[in-house]
Amino acid sequence: MKKKIVFIDIDGTLVDDQGKVPNSAREACIQARKNGHLLYLCTGRSKAEIYDFILEIGFDGVIGAGGGFVEIGDEMLFHKKFASEDVKMMVDYFNEKGINFYLESNGGLYASKNLRVQLNDLVEAVAEKQREKVRDHMNHFLDVMIFGAKFIW
Repeated sequence: MKKKIVFIDIDGTLVDDQGKVPNSAREACIQARKNGHLLYLCTGRSKAEIYDFILEIGFDGVIGAGGGFVEIGDEMLFHKKFASEDVKMMVDYFNEKGINFYLESNGGLYASKNLRVQLNDLVEAVAEKQREKVRDHMNHFLDVMIFGAKFIW
């Protein structure tokens, strides 16, 4: 059998609607690597959003942030960043207008200081039957978020 490269999306493919990796998906990935195939994550998520429980499955590389970075093993082959002055202009605008936000980067998710309150309010607004499901799904996301960071330009 020829060696193949398998590209796997995370959300809705590897990870189910509850944010979990089903055992069947985990086992299929492990077996594919045992069979000599290369596995690459191909996702819109930033590196900070690719949680350890996903990476622990074992992948040969990642195309992440919708193509914003590419790595093979531990080597970063490509990483597209916004210019600091563009980020500063955007953050200043959001802060002046009172708009909550977060910035995705490979080093973390940097949220405005009041975003947590707004996200919690949104979860509470969800129908009671769905609230726990939504809250559980958001926990990983909130755990990696850095709130109220001071940006240094």
